[in-house]
Amino acid sequence: MIISASRRCDIPKYGKKWLLENLIQEYVNVTNPFNRNQIKKVSLKSEDVDLFVFWTKDCSDFTDVLDYLKSKNIKFLIQYTINGYPPEIEPHTGNTEKIINNFNDINLRYPGSVLWRYDPVILADSFDLKYHTKKFSYIFQNIKHSTARCYTSFFDEYRKNKKFITAYNVNINDFSKYEEILTEFDNIVDGSDVKLVVCSEPVNYISYKNVIKGACIDKDYINEVLALNIQGKRDSGQRKFCSCVKSIDIGAYNQCRTGCKYCYACNNN
Repeated sequence: MIISASRRCDIPKYGKKWLLENLIQEYVNVTNPFNRNQIKKVSLKSEDVDLFVFWTKDCSDFTDVLDYLKSKNIKFLIQYTINGYPPEIEPHTGNTEKIINNFNDINLRYPGSVLWRYDPVILADSFDLKYHTKKFSYIFQNIKHSTARCYTSFFDEYRKNKKFITAYNVNINDFSKYEEILTEFDNIVDGSDVKLVVCSEPVNYISYKNVIKGACIDKDYINEVLALNIQGKRDSGQRKFCSCVKSIDIGAYNQCRTGCKYCYACNNN
């Protein structure tokens, strides 16, 4: 079983105490986000959990949880978002340099367990090709020896971010503009050991040198790097082009306090 913690909120940044309590009691109660009356008890016993996948923008105060999992022989993978957007749209992400240092420190402590996300790529008046090329290049140069992959995807429209789209005149129609940005990213990582993985997008992979087809929860990567034997099927509950293997998400919507204005999971607008 793979535990996702979480696509719905940043548990490493805000839910460390809660998660530790549940790890110690060896289960967690998860409420169905679409039916509050449905509550599922999910085992967190080491014999039941193959892997934790964490999703975060700040893992700097989470090493005691990672050490606890290691002591229980439970593997983990961290999807770590570093995109450097300004406080006007990410009010509480924190200092980019501090986040970069934490990313590198985690890789030194737990090699292969942390992967970079430059996600989502927002194309708007304030965030054009030049902006993303400069920001991506800066982050890449500072973490390229600490990650095997960079996951990226393009901004998608959801009910909760429609006001953001209007306020920032976000491009949600011209996919070719995003392909131009991906070409720049491809050139930046060329010659390194970092591969670009495009998440849930209809990309023509043969057009690029360093872009590969993969998944955020990629059983091939997990089995090879973390020495597991995950055989799960594709998660049908995800987006159309998502290739992630099935997991159980233990988070909740509208709980994250980072305040990203473009978020699909919180009412930050």
